[in-house]
Amino acid sequence: MDEQVIAYLEYLSALKEITRPAMPHFDLSAYNDNEYKAAIDEILKDYEGVDDFSVTLRYLKGE
Repeated sequence: MDEQVIAYLEYLSALKEITRPAMPHFDLSAYNDNEYKAAIDEILKDYEGVDDFSVTLRYLKGE
């Protein structure tokens, strides 16, 4: 049993460490909650007149 454990430890020590690339720095102060909410409201206004239910049914029927 000890031989298997030692062999496994040697196997693990031979593996190379994976280094992740550094993430870019994002300026968190660039946007605030109100700007995100305003953008979402604008998108919802653009699609306000679309009947989602009928569009979904037509898509599912393959029309």
